[in-house]
Amino acid sequence: MEIEKINRQYLETLSNPQLISLGDELGIDIPEDLNRNFIIAELLEAVLEYEEDNDIEEIVTSEEDAPVHDETEKLPDSYNETTITALLRNPAWVYVYWDIKAADLTRLSEDLSYRSMCLRVSFWENEDDANPVESFDVQVGDNDRQQYVLLTPGKNFVRIDLVALYHGHDDENLAITPKIALPKGAVELNGALPGRDVEFPKLVELSGMKELLTLHYENHRQLFS
Repeated sequence: MEIEKINRQYLETLSNPQLISLGDELGIDIPEDLNRNFIIAELLEAVLEYEEDNDIEEIVTSEEDAPVHDETEKLPDSYNETTITALLRNPAWVYVYWDIKAADLTRLSEDLSYRSMCLRVSFWENEDDANPVESFDVQVGDNDRQQYVLLTPGKNFVRIDLVALYHGHDDENLAITPKIALPKGAVELNGALPGRDVEFPKLVELSGMKELLTLHYENHRQLFS
């Protein structure tokens, strides 16, 4: 049966068993005791949906394999923008990736006072504070574009700056991330480093926290470096 020929006039000429059989062909489960008018309405709706789905694309019945494109689209190495983004991997590590536009790279390479590039990791007590409470630098190469950074525990907010370092004059912030709120852990655990005797509340000690920290250090000691 060609579905394009199915209309109300045609359906009215069919018996109820024939309507139900047609519904089976269209993949519609129609109860045998359903009112005839409802059966016809269901069939017309199914025909309408079929026509909408096949309005643009024609059904392919060929058994030949679909063509496969050998070429795969590759993302560009650079979008020619100077920008930096930081994503928290977990409370201990942040993943940082950045891009530098060609004009900035050329300017830096031609500046005789240019020394190197770094990621400046700064921590803030409050999001609207003007000055950080602590900062440290992570050296990166001019061709680097990503880096994992280990965070200092017990801090509230972090910001990562892509910084150009110079001989004889101030550093230059090429790009900065927004301040990121850091997840807060238990105060007792912030100082729980290997070799340091930490006094835990009795209830926490009974939970096996010390053994858990030892196990964590043995399997993830890079977090403590």
